[in-house]
Amino acid sequence: KLVRNLAGGCRLALGMAPSAAHAGSAETRAAELASYTRKAVEERPDLTIVGDAVYDAKAFREEHPGGAHFVSLFGGRDSTEAFMEYHRRAWPKARMSKFFVGSLDSADKPVQADEAYLKLAAKVNALLPKGSGGFAPWTYWLKAAALLGGAVALEGYMLLRGKTVLLSLLLGVMFALIGLNVQHDANHGALSRNSSVNYLLGYAQDWIGGNMVLWLQEHVVMHHLHTNDVDNDPDQKAHGALRLKPTDAWMPFHMLQQLYILPGEATYAFKLLFLDITELLGWRWEGEPISQLARDLFAPALLMKLAFWARFVGAPLYRYPELHTVACICATVMAGSFYLAFFFFISHNFDGVASVGPEGSLPRTATFVQRQVETSSNVGGKWLGVVNGGLNYQIEHHLFPRLHHSHYATIAPTVRTHIEAMGFKYNHFPTVSENLVSMMAHLGKMGQRPAAKAE
Repeated sequence: KLVRNLAGGCRLALGMAPSAAHAGSAETRAAELASYTRKAVEERPDLTIVGDAVYDAKAFREEHPGGAHFVSLFGGRDSTEAFMEYHRRAWPKARMSKFFVGSLDSADKPVQADEAYLKLAAKVNALLPKGSGGFAPWTYWLKAAALLGGAVALEGYMLLRGKTVLLSLLLGVMFALIGLNVQHDANHGALSRNSSVNYLLGYAQDWIGGNMVLWLQEHVVMHHLHTNDVDNDPDQKAHGALRLKPTDAWMPFHMLQQLYILPGEATYAFKLLFLDITELLGWRWEGEPISQLARDLFAPALLMKLAFWARFVGAPLYRYPELHTVACICATVMAGSFYLAFFFFISHNFDGVASVGPEGSLPRTATFVQRQVETSSNVGGKWLGVVNGGLNYQIEHHLFPRLHHSHYATIAPTVRTHIEAMGFKYNHFPTVSENLVSMMAHLGKMGQRPAAKAE
């Protein structure tokens, strides 16, 4: 009793309420006792799971150096592997304790960090220029300025002087190169330590007709964590037009899919440019809801989409209300669409590529490294990487998405050596034509009628 009275007197002398001294420890104890199922977290966009712990995503996002929107997109989700691949290191559990709100329920199996990946990441980090952090070198900004400035100048010229098919095709290629070289790195947080720079240049996706929020949902939240997953990778959902994975229903016309894939790639962007507004309004991508914690991104996304339509479609047709103008707009869309879709498609659809999940060649319990490496491929070398924003190095990109593309050619030999030492297949095609032939072989096999399942 005497000790309690002395303690109370000390608290009063210090101007503290009797309960304040124990508030922090009481909250910590309560958090340690709290337990959340995955289902409960899914219904709480203010929370996120890392390993076997649950954290306050809403509070943490305001302090996240890489930008609040990245954390917001993982509200209500498991972000264990996302943190690991974007930061190339283990989760700083002690430093993040102030955001800890409870533990994952014992009935739910936690996602574990891939220790082999962390060892590989440490080796890759040691190869990077000292002090660079893996972000863009100064020479990159010359390329980015040339692409952005050139596209704006060309589009402005055609608005003032009239469109031509040749210049419209060139604009489409420039849009594709902006997508590969600017918005892609920006939306992976790989351009700069300054998150505002990444965020602003991420809107280059909206400038070329896409949508930053939908792209982040598709690539950062879904595709990169679930590459070639038969259920969870949106890039493997062709809605019956193609048969890309063993769980897809077969149709007779799939026997010809290797013949119509290339023309189809030239038309894909029409969906992105003009139909994805329904996904934005529904706040989802391919049926997967976007976290409500990221809802503050909706209004800018909608305004950017409307502005694109006004600039790219409305203004040219207002000045030149002709079928020729429509044809030139379509030429830009199709050129950009084909360039982007072609290089992305060959990197995850080739002969011998792995698929993940039921009926796939890899189980979902396979390590993070194996799931990323065996579902991706590289093509060409350094100079194709300069042109295509390093996305011919898909293996390195999928392992280290927050590493600027200028570093991929440097780290690729080390990555390959260690991947093959792990016993995993490292798929590299010396030329684009060899990669294309392999893609056609894969589509040909997938297009054949599958054998009936034994009952």
